[in-house]
Amino acid sequence: MILRGKLRALLNTCQTLMNERKFDDALSFYRRINSIFNNLKTNDQEEFIEEVDSFNYDIMIYYKIKESIVLFENQVDLEIIKNRLNMMEGRIEDIKNKYIHAYVRENFDKLTSAYSALKHKDIFARRLLEIYFFLDTGLVDTAIDKYYELVPVYNSLARFANFNQRTEMYKLLKDAYTAIQNRLKKEKSHDLSKKVIEKKKVEVINDNLDRFRPKKVKKTKILRVEIKKKMPSFTQNPLANAKLHIKQGNIEEAEKLLSKL
Repeated sequence: MILRGKLRALLNTCQTLMNERKFDDALSFYRRINSIFNNLKTNDQEEFIEEVDSFNYDIMIYYKIKESIVLFENQVDLEIIKNRLNMMEGRIEDIKNKYIHAYVRENFDKLTSAYSALKHKDIFARRLLEIYFFLDTGLVDTAIDKYYELVPVYNSLARFANFNQRTEMYKLLKDAYTAIQNRLKKEKSHDLSKKVIEKKKVEVINDNLDRFRPKKVKKTKILRVEIKKKMPSFTQNPLANAKLHIKQGNIEEAEKLLSKL
């Protein structure tokens, strides 16, 4: 009788805590609730089994999403995070407590988006490589096409980068833009047709580029995701070295350099 009273009080307390979004406090009662439940007589357990199972399910899914957030913040292998997300995906809708459900769903979506964005870092480097490759081979129109493919990749990555990382990526984006403009000016100086030049300048203008300039924003309680501990500065000339490899036909070496950005 005493154990049943204690279990009822604990379950009611945890329900209140979860409704107040104090999930960690509710989690702290997990072992105690299950210890008392396991010490009840079989007949008494039947009274609480549905509530205990529901509490266990909800609070453990909360624990798993919170653990995934911590792993993400500590820059654990992305594939480990992806596997955890895959395991949780089909279980979220079975969460009974609406506040835990909302928390898990929100952070699951953030983690999924962050995973997707971070996977774009390789695409970002590859697009940069292609821009400079096509500029050096005289295919300016194709380089411009690759530039416009680079912009949405930048946007995706910038959502989860800190200010310094966004600034570095913006610099790479702007330098690619400048390289295109310099090539267009060079072609114009060689008396190419003005009509052709104007056609190649389609929408590659400063007004479009400046709207992507990173701005400092007030920190919020969204996931803190590091894309890389430090992106190399242009003083190290990674692109210059990559371009040199391209001219020499060493495409693989150029890719290796840009993949480290």
